[in-house]
Amino acid sequence: MNALTARWTRDSPGGFLLRFITIGGAAFGVYAFPFELFGVKQDWLGFYLAAYARLAGAILRLFEGDVVVSGNTIQGRFPLQIVRTCDAAEISILFATAVLAFPAPARSKLLALLVGLPCLVAANLLRICSLYFIGAVRPNWFKVSHEEIWPLVLVAFAAFAFARAARFMTRPPGNLRMPNRG
Repeated sequence: MNALTARWTRDSPGGFLLRFITIGGAAFGVYAFPFELFGVKQDWLGFYLAAYARLAGAILRLFEGDVVVSGNTIQGRFPLQIVRTCDAAEISILFATAVLAFPAPARSKLLALLVGLPCLVAANLLRICSLYFIGAVRPNWFKVSHEEIWPLVLVAFAAFAFARAARFMTRPPGNLRMPNRG
């Protein structure tokens, strides 16, 4: 194997980068593709966004009983509409792409996805619920929280989740526990 092909092998950083770009490009292409322009409705996305609103609404009702969810809109002291990009799909795609591109056994990747993706959903639900209360209590803080602070927090959380997943995926075979810090 010459130096050029060694750079792009399965376990090399170049191989990871090539797989990351390929998988991520395909995933973002499907997510961002303007299907409507070609006469294809994106009903699956509407259902998905409404499900996010129902989940966040259920959590918010634990604190405020008058919260009502209709479709992808949460009504209460501060109305929120869950739209594309409010679903943290970009962060989930980046995390899943990094896990799938990582040179590890398929079983380890599957376990990392089964743990990591629900954690990202939970973090996004925390974001949505906190934005509701920020909007209700301090509406002048909503924009900066929504557009500046929370996106950075989610990116940092996804990077941390991937670092933990990578550590898990590189553990010795037969060791099902997460490695100790150190």
